[in-house]
Amino acid sequence: MEGKSTWNTGSVMGDVNGDGLLDIYVCAVVGLKNLKGHNELFINNGNNTFTERAEEYGLDFETYSSTASFLDYDLDGDLDMYLLNHAVHTPESFGNASLRNVRRYETGDKLLRNDGGKFLDVSEEAKIFGGINGYGLGISIADFNLDGYPDIYVSNDFHEDDYLYMNNKDGTFSEQLRKSFTQISRFSMGNDVSDINHDGYPDLISLDMLPEDEVVLKRSEGDENIQTLKLRTDQYGYYYQFGRNMLQINQGNGTFAEIGLMSNIAATDWSWSALFADFDQDGNQDLFVSNGIPHRPNDLDYIKFVSSEQIVNKMGVTKLADNKAFSLMPSGIIENYIFKGSGNYSFEDKSKTWLPAEKNCSTATAFGDLDNDGDLDIVINNVDSKPSIYINKANEFSNYLKIKLNYSKENEFGIGSRVFVYKNNVLQYKELYAVRGFQASSEPLLHFGFGNEGIVDSIVIVWPNGSAERLSQVKTNQTLRISYNQKSISKYRTSTKRNDPIFESVEAKSLGINFKHKEDNYTDFDRLKLLPYQQSDKGPATAVGDLNNDGKQDIFFGGSKRIPSCFFMQTDTGFKQTFIPSIQNDSIKEDVDAVIEDFNQDGKNDLLLVLEGLISITNQGHCLIVISKPLVIVFLWSR
Repeated sequence: MEGKSTWNTGSVMGDVNGDGLLDIYVCAVVGLKNLKGHNELFINNGNNTFTERAEEYGLDFETYSSTASFLDYDLDGDLDMYLLNHAVHTPESFGNASLRNVRRYETGDKLLRNDGGKFLDVSEEAKIFGGINGYGLGISIADFNLDGYPDIYVSNDFHEDDYLYMNNKDGTFSEQLRKSFTQISRFSMGNDVSDINHDGYPDLISLDMLPEDEVVLKRSEGDENIQTLKLRTDQYGYYYQFGRNMLQINQGNGTFAEIGLMSNIAATDWSWSALFADFDQDGNQDLFVSNGIPHRPNDLDYIKFVSSEQIVNKMGVTKLADNKAFSLMPSGIIENYIFKGSGNYSFEDKSKTWLPAEKNCSTATAFGDLDNDGDLDIVINNVDSKPSIYINKANEFSNYLKIKLNYSKENEFGIGSRVFVYKNNVLQYKELYAVRGFQASSEPLLHFGFGNEGIVDSIVIVWPNGSAERLSQVKTNQTLRISYNQKSISKYRTSTKRNDPIFESVEAKSLGINFKHKEDNYTDFDRLKLLPYQQSDKGPATAVGDLNNDGKQDIFFGGSKRIPSCFFMQTDTGFKQTFIPSIQNDSIKEDVDAVIEDFNQDGKNDLLLVLEGLISITNQGHCLIVISKPLVIVFLWSR
């Protein structure tokens, strides 16, 4: 087997022709800087040889491919493909986020439907973006909402947002990143999916390049400033992106909670691949992260040197400036990371004790049981060096269960199957997708750890067509081979973790509340650049209480700087806005907090406000304004 492309990137495996043998799809960058060739598909002949047949299957793309993933997105039984491409920086690729809507063959991602062994590009009709600003580096397939259909998450480098494609079950997808996430990684690299908190919903990690080492951090170009962030989000239409790893916890209602900082996995330096697996076989998901780059192009000394006009002019005529610039780029060869999972939301860094003490520039990774002893070993690609193989010894002190599936002729390995394993009222949930991490695929099996437990209470296998079968009292420390059996299956009903809501949403205007907070245009970072977050946008202050002694709860909404506060007094039919001149006229400072309470014990509720600055003492009309301490004023209600 010999490839003919000049520059290859991701290499993934899948049974493309449905003969039960793993074929290899190799991605390539073609047409850039005279790079030749095309993406290649090596069909397994079953005799330790492979034949390149990409053109026959419609997969011989001449694009800027990064990697690919096999999935059955339309549940017709055969494996389709998502081809992830990576754009290049040009004057055209910088601009409004709507650039993603203009399809470009070389750079745009592609969804390829398998029609009888021929892959057809259905990207446009499936509503997959294919623009010139798609910088795809990582892809994960998972049924995020447990509706039985696979969804797609794409990590995009640089200024483009990541994509969350939710399967509409009709051959199309809806991109729902903004509906589901509060924030994402800025330079999104590899990603992976796993249920880390045992609730039966797939969670997600996306990697970035935040250094843990304080020296490297201070020497590196940091996150964009607040003005650039606002420009990118408010004017150019991109989403909130920050330069660190993001751990997104699936809430089971279409939204995710981001907890990367809280979980101790936010900073792993120049990271490429993330792999969730139970490496120590204690029943909880651990995390492996590959790291490194030969030289750091975001080093501030390097940036300062190459940004000067004099050096820019010299670079066009002499190599001396190039050599000096290169020497200013420090090495980015560092250690890999591995974290021990706790089963809830925290991870413990075990890199020093679980991994060899070596520094590499590690990129693509995959796992599999290479020595067939039950635990998962790791294979790592290293730039300008030999690959690394980490042999796991967890089987010596903890139990495991491996599950290999046999589904159908078109999908022999059962890609897309879901498995629920129960032991002592603890759920372990996994989905079978081989492509994970970054530009690689792992062994197509499901691995579970059980500590010192010898028996698994029950296992539920949900096949790609939605049918299910149940096994009980299964021994650990074995490879369980399960074949699809039409006679032993039943229809699986998707469970949900949604509880009955405590509150019911009510349209505010129907109650007579027409308040809309308006923040003043002020940025703290213009004066204090080291602030961790803005202090001036803490409003609107809100307080609820009976202000007019009629037995009904009233509402106070604080205002921003030079924007008046609002009172809404409750009536028998709703709320009515009430204007109090002394407060309406006092709108110089921003109200950041408020409390309604009887502070002077006269039987009438008062209003305490915390302001952004000081205010003079006045005594006007309905209230007495008293400064009790800096930044705090009390309105003593005198009706």
